[in-house]
Amino acid sequence: MLKKISLFIGMAISANAVAKGGVSPYLPLNQAPELEHQVQRLLAVSKNTHIMSKPYKAHDIYRVLQTVRHTYPELYQTLSYQLSPYIQSDAGTFAKVTLAAGTKDKTLPNQRGQTTKTNLIIEGGAYANFGRYFGVSVAGIANEDEILPTQSFFYLGNKYAQLDVGYREHWYSPFNDSAMLLSTHAKTTPSITLSNVEPITSFNIRYDMFISKMTEQRGILKEGRQTGVDRVYEPGKPYLFGLHTSFAATDNLTIGLSRLMQYGGGPRTVTLKDFAEGFFTPGAKDNITVDDANELGDDYELGDQLGSITFAYNNSIYALPYELYGEIALEDTLGGSRNNAYSFGLYLPFIANNHSLRFEHSNWQIGWYGNHLYLDGNRNSGNVIGHWAGDEHDYTDYTPAKSMSVNWHWQLSKIESLNTTIRMLENRNEGYKTSYELQTAYTRKLSNPIMGAKSWGAELYQGKDVYGETFARLGVFANF
Repeated sequence: MLKKISLFIGMAISANAVAKGGVSPYLPLNQAPELEHQVQRLLAVSKNTHIMSKPYKAHDIYRVLQTVRHTYPELYQTLSYQLSPYIQSDAGTFAKVTLAAGTKDKTLPNQRGQTTKTNLIIEGGAYANFGRYFGVSVAGIANEDEILPTQSFFYLGNKYAQLDVGYREHWYSPFNDSAMLLSTHAKTTPSITLSNVEPITSFNIRYDMFISKMTEQRGILKEGRQTGVDRVYEPGKPYLFGLHTSFAATDNLTIGLSRLMQYGGGPRTVTLKDFAEGFFTPGAKDNITVDDANELGDDYELGDQLGSITFAYNNSIYALPYELYGEIALEDTLGGSRNNAYSFGLYLPFIANNHSLRFEHSNWQIGWYGNHLYLDGNRNSGNVIGHWAGDEHDYTDYTPAKSMSVNWHWQLSKIESLNTTIRMLENRNEGYKTSYELQTAYTRKLSNPIMGAKSWGAELYQGKDVYGETFARLGVFANF
């Protein structure tokens, strides 16, 4: 009882600090499933939320939580406890150890390039705020092969302009199991990011803008677009610029716009003028025709661009809350055409109190994540930066495809939960088979910590890939 009283007193003090405004640490992204599940429930049932990019800022989510204190008291209590480490002046936020064994070497969806052959994973995070306007975050993953920073950066600014410098992740989509433009499927890149903690004006405007440097590509076009000239490629590290903004069209409807520009690197020089022309007039500077490329030369084209428009609408039918969301994404190609991707999703956060159900579907045309200027396309360390299915084909095929996922979260009891995702992928080019996979995790809280562990669980990932080969991975984990 004393522990609970002290917790709520501490949260009351922290809430006062949050209300004053300032910079904020971030919640984990695809690293703390139980916390992230409750946050998704919160965003689906609260009004005037309008958040469409991740990772979520802790102070932003805490403010939203206050709006459901009386309408969803159980959710409020659960999330208040889970969020408490993130609204202090400093804290160790999470720690997790996973031991696993797998068969075929297959990339894990949205896990920074880790595979079914990754046997030991140690994850953790911590942060410290030095006043209201400056802080440091350290979070990442260590496995038997490498260290992967996820949220390791320093941040400064105020509630309307927070600058993050370091390894900070970006997820530009309202979708949960995948993101066409930018996700956590590939390794995190070092970046400089500017965004707001609190929404701006009554339209709840939010923005997120960054520039980062990607890992080395095996070849970036130096010359060869002109007729009769052999193509020459040189290795190099391209830049990636991203911009996301969203606003409230109504209390229930959010509209989002996102843009990615991959440019420069190696032999390709880009001036500020080139960048501005590519951003504001992509049809003239970037998405040019073959004749233009032959006449203007190799260095005229800026790079590769991706864009999307998204929406999210939440409401309820007969006391059953739901969230409906969708995305239309564009990938530019040489010759003035654009390859589209269409996605839609439905989320039911409360089917009774103990069940949540999510359905997501994506369908994209040929050429996604490929580009004639970059031999590795939109990849970082060999993995696509967007939808996990972009890795599930021959390296340079870039086939049209469609995917589907169903996620079911079952709260078995107050201390037990089961989180299950079923995925399907169909590549439309010849030579592939329909892929099916199952990913499920059982988690159980411990009444008394064992060697510091507060909960433990087991996870299974298995299925058949697009080549008809089976794979499986079994793991056990502990949360500290």
